[in-house]
Amino acid sequence: MNTNIDSIVIKEDSTIQEAMANLDKSGVRGVFVVGDGKKLFGVITDGDIRRALLSGKDLQTKVGEIMNTNMVTSTRQTPADQILDKMIKNGIQLIPIVDDKNVIVDVVLLQDLKTIPLSNPDITRKEIDLINQVLSTSTLSIGPRIKEFEQKVADYIGVKHAIAVNSGTSGLHLCVRSLGIKDGDEVITTPFSFIASANCVIFERAIPVFVDIDPRTLCIDPEKIEEKITSKTKAILPVHVFGHPCDMEKIMFIAKKHNLAVIEDACEAIGAEYKNKKVGSFGDCAVMAFYPNKQITTAEGGMVLTDNDNIACLCRSMRNQGRSDGGAWLSHTMLGYNYRMSELSAALGVAQIGRIGEILEKRENVARRYSDRLKNMKCVRIPYVSIDTKMSWFVYVIKLDDKLFSREQRDTVIKRLAVEGISCNNYFPAIHMEPFYAKLFSYRENDFPITEKVSGSTIALPFYNNLAGDDIDYVCDNLGKILCSAR
Repeated sequence: MNTNIDSIVIKEDSTIQEAMANLDKSGVRGVFVVGDGKKLFGVITDGDIRRALLSGKDLQTKVGEIMNTNMVTSTRQTPADQILDKMIKNGIQLIPIVDDKNVIVDVVLLQDLKTIPLSNPDITRKEIDLINQVLSTSTLSIGPRIKEFEQKVADYIGVKHAIAVNSGTSGLHLCVRSLGIKDGDEVITTPFSFIASANCVIFERAIPVFVDIDPRTLCIDPEKIEEKITSKTKAILPVHVFGHPCDMEKIMFIAKKHNLAVIEDACEAIGAEYKNKKVGSFGDCAVMAFYPNKQITTAEGGMVLTDNDNIACLCRSMRNQGRSDGGAWLSHTMLGYNYRMSELSAALGVAQIGRIGEILEKRENVARRYSDRLKNMKCVRIPYVSIDTKMSWFVYVIKLDDKLFSREQRDTVIKRLAVEGISCNNYFPAIHMEPFYAKLFSYRENDFPITEKVSGSTIALPFYNNLAGDDIDYVCDNLGKILCSAR
């Protein structure tokens, strides 16, 4: 923004000839017609001038006679991505920024509009070729690519079985059902996560029992788990938040001591390691997810992982309408769901898992550059990584100093970054404070104080494989300026 306004504005009593001179001088395809104090009246494009001359107007005709008064405008509060959307939809190259009195205060050129998305999938020729191979066959579901993808993921994680499904949420639901968790049972989990990790428990009318988090790792605090165990507790569902592994040694010790199952939510953590062992291989079962913002993507999709033959058999049947592997198509042996992954998604997954090393390295490099830029920025806390873990970077989430910034100020920072074309988000809102959960379980503020404090101070910055260094610098520079002015 901050284009030189004087070069592309003209008074309403100016002539077409003067407007043409402005167009030549500015190099853009339109000028804005203004009155006193730069109050915006209309716009004239090179096309308007051409049509006026063809209709018999001469070069001394006043621009007020031919200007277009039905124009598209925006305000300083409008995020850059919304401005871009307006320009694309209306086929315009520049847009005036006006105040509440319709005074033009800035002009945005399409060529200068910078937008950095929160995430962006990394799709190469390899992915496209494999998808096209599937499209050239008659098998778009329940075919060889699914089996290939399952085997590759199982081998990569180091487990016996991998069962492809249409989402991480579906996978978590199948895990809960396969363990026989039912009405009234309790599952211990975290309130700081994407909501599906708790919803999957409620799907079976069981009760998610929340335990507050470690303020450094943002994962469930294992020191607080045992105090929540009751006679109704059937499982622990730890979430490897943002790709940082939970303390699985302590969690597995507690689970064994109390005879509890463990469902690992590794939806954000493919490739992460705890003490040199990949997450997803510790619990009775685990789930990974492949939404477009994940490390690898199948567009939509997930994977159940287990060494347990019975769990694998149940999940395979339930994902496919309750059919048995060798049974007839219309023979259903149990209650099931349509949780299948398509061959197209599996083909995309085959290509992506084949690039997993390259992908994780790219994301590590992006995270490192962010950390180098932000580690000395006052009031910003960069992500913590435990010494005995290997992070798999799902997102890059900073925390603002909660002594200096309120939740509302954090939200304002996110909005101001959006105006500069930088997409950010508040990862994660506390699950127990979501209206549905607060009403169903009568949760109140300060029930889980660490989660609430963290939730009110986090900002997920743009993060994806091919995020350019210049864009990272642009994000960090603007973040620094906004934080300085927001305090």
